[in-house]
Amino acid sequence: MNVMKSGAAGLLVAAMLCATNAIAEKADRSRPIEIDAASGKSDLANNIQTLEGGVVLTQGTMRISAEKMIVRRDAQGNIAAELHGAGGNQISFREKREGFNDFMEGVADHAEFDQAANTVKLFKNAKLKNGNDILSGDYIYYNSSTDVMLADGRAPDGKFGKHSKPATAEPGGRVRIVIQPRTEQPPGSNAAPAKK
Repeated sequence: MNVMKSGAAGLLVAAMLCATNAIAEKADRSRPIEIDAASGKSDLANNIQTLEGGVVLTQGTMRISAEKMIVRRDAQGNIAAELHGAGGNQISFREKREGFNDFMEGVADHAEFDQAANTVKLFKNAKLKNGNDILSGDYIYYNSSTDVMLADGRAPDGKFGKHSKPATAEPGGRVRIVIQPRTEQPPGSNAAPAKK
């Protein structure tokens, strides 16, 4: 199923995500980005840093972990990072939701982070978890400032950057959504659960 083209699937994803208000912590955007790695190489002429070995990028409550990270910086100082897992380990992404005590958490074989656009793109074996709800597919796009997520059962052709588009020509994998039932009582309700 291609969520980009399927109206019914798109509505299901929208319903899942709107119900959970998955907007990222706004204060994160004003915090510095910190990157920690075992080794690094800088190409100052092109503003590119290549970091390897247990790389961790943090900004406020956001944390992205990978085995290898290629970081580019634009003229305005924003960074874009290409992230790779290795040796069977996936990259991981985690960010606190604004106004809630839970996190958006994701994993994938490869990812792209764009600070200026507030986006994370997860490629291959991707999963994004919001509380107990799970969205999985071969490609997941998450915009933390607009509260938009898109998923596709087949990953795009994987060119780095903002212009990556999902491939739609061939049928492929599926998108899977698991929405857990809400067990919260309405405000002011002290009713005990019905006995069977």
